[in-house]
Amino acid sequence: MAKIDRRVQKTNQALQSAFRQLASGSSYRDITVKKLTETAGINRKTFYLHYDSIDDFSNTVVDEIADKLLTLITGQPLKDSLAKPGYIFDRVFNFFQQSREFYTFMMTSMDYSFLSRKVEAKVVEGFAQAIQDQYGTSQLDSYICASFFIRNTMMMFRLYSSGLVQLDKSEFRNRLIRLNTSGLSSFIDLNRQSEK
Repeated sequence: MAKIDRRVQKTNQALQSAFRQLASGSSYRDITVKKLTETAGINRKTFYLHYDSIDDFSNTVVDEIADKLLTLITGQPLKDSLAKPGYIFDRVFNFFQQSREFYTFMMTSMDYSFLSRKVEAKVVEGFAQAIQDQYGTSQLDSYICASFFIRNTMMMFRLYSSGLVQLDKSEFRNRLIRLNTSGLSSFIDLNRQSEK
């Protein structure tokens, strides 16, 4: 694995922080390279060393969020984590709580929903591959399971975060677990743990 220069990491962190700040008060199309770099406190030339455009940069935001979610979901064998009701929910819920305002905004804002859909698509793809690898299901069934699980989870998080449903965390958790477990169990054996 290639080591990333600390200056590059610092630049990326500053840009992502600036993007979050600007996104909360601006439409996506109003965020310019000039506004982003001024808010981040970096030179525009530095931005263009790494990215072609705001769209190119936003793809790195999508990739980072999707990679973090995939690590949370597939970080241990699925046969173990799916056999423990709520294990994945708890990890994903804690992730969203860490930057609640930004993720809630991104998931519920019509202007930024395309980023949320990109995150969902990347997570579905990675999760489907993990299901196929670990359960031996067909590519189609793996994709159906992953899509069902991720889309239901994101839909429920949107409803919960936007206040459209009045549930406490425990009620929310129980409903999502029931929904996902009932759907996945028709395709894979959730109670079979991996051989140790």
